[in-house]
Amino acid sequence: METHIKTLRSNPNPLNLFLGSKRKKGLRIGYMEAALNGFYLNSIDTGVHPQKLSSFLSEDYHCADTESVTGLFQFLINEGDRISYQIMLPYLLSTSNICEFEAIIRERFFGVERFIQQGKNLYNFVKYTEERRDPIIWINDLERGIAGWDMGLLVGLVRAALGSGYIAKEEAWKYIEQANELCANDLLTAEEIDKSYLLGRAMKSGKIEDWDRVLSCYSLLDKYRK
Repeated sequence: METHIKTLRSNPNPLNLFLGSKRKKGLRIGYMEAALNGFYLNSIDTGVHPQKLSSFLSEDYHCADTESVTGLFQFLINEGDRISYQIMLPYLLSTSNICEFEAIIRERFFGVERFIQQGKNLYNFVKYTEERRDPIIWINDLERGIAGWDMGLLVGLVRAALGSGYIAKEEAWKYIEQANELCANDLLTAEEIDKSYLLGRAMKSGKIEDWDRVLSCYSLLDKYRK
């Protein structure tokens, strides 16, 4: 799906003023994902045509029905990319360069090509942000992990599945509230949520143009962190 990060789409529905705090916090977790996909920010409705949402789910995530989307939701809730992140981070923080990191991982694990590539992507992304100094990624940000990524992706996909007619609205809200609960222990502010999303998304690509796109999105969301 084409990304829309030059202008952010706020939700025009005034009924969202009456949402409970859990639902509001759950939607906030998905702001980065929503902004990158051109969804309304603070609404369970995406503002995107159902056919485009169905194509998005099918082409990007191979989901074409209720069973496949709910299976993906359970994967993100139970595991996501958090497991590989938690395994690699101690080695990434304790080595002096990326070659040493790769050598250690190869020595300790088998079938690790994807794992190594994610570590390289994350390492290079953090170095890239150090050069830009916007945003600054602190050790504390790394230690908080990437629950914001897994759950931000979950919130976006839940909204797309709702718009595609694969799940009902109350079921969608349950997933969104669950995303909020999973983030609540480690991510206390909107900035922490968005940085967590940044780190998880950065693991998926080593391209500077992809990093610039998500960093631009992060900057545009600054006014929603107040």
